[in-house]
Amino acid sequence: MGSIKFAIFDVGQTIYHFSLRPLNDLLYHQTTEPKTFMQKHAAFHYDYKPYMKGLISHQEFVRDLCSFCHVPYSADILLQINKALHLGCSAPFKETLQAMQQLNRHSIEIGILSNALPILSDTKIDIVKPEYAFTSYQLGYLKPDLKIYQEMTRILGCQYNEILFIDDKKQNIEAAQTLGIKGIIYNRNTILDEISFYLPERYDRLSKDATHTDVHLFDKSR
Repeated sequence: MGSIKFAIFDVGQTIYHFSLRPLNDLLYHQTTEPKTFMQKHAAFHYDYKPYMKGLISHQEFVRDLCSFCHVPYSADILLQINKALHLGCSAPFKETLQAMQQLNRHSIEIGILSNALPILSDTKIDIVKPEYAFTSYQLGYLKPDLKIYQEMTRILGCQYNEILFIDDKKQNIEAAQTLGIKGIIYNRNTILDEISFYLPERYDRLSKDATHTDVHLFDKSR
């Protein structure tokens, strides 16, 4: 079993809380079809996957979102949507920052892997080194597609079992684990205890135990 070289974090709900509520509220007040908006044409109902995969530009995304929500498109609404999306991002969780600092103290590099909206690329500034920031729009795949983990690992130039992946979605963790990546389901209340399992002293000791399993899932309901 290899020692952990990289700790890769998801972004939304793992580094910071993300909500579409500000965007939805904005579009609700701009829509020409308020009666059908909340039923099937709200921002919550829109398919963001093409945008997250980098298949369409930001302007194309905004035009399509406005069309879906029955909101007249303009340069002004473009700016308002950009602002609303940023308003949906909270400050980083202190528990996550503490976890990153703890990992750094043990010479474990920090990275991110996110099914991100391209417009929010600036929200990860100063959190990780640019070369360790991986997004769906750059790689062209969405978690839990195995190809996104394979491409990330190729770029990192390491083995799967040298990566610790932290994400709030169980299906994303389980997909990564099928490749041999270590995984933790993010929980703000327990993340500091959970990452301690993978710090060099403890991990090296436990890796020698033949009864130890690589699957390290934590129940968020605890």
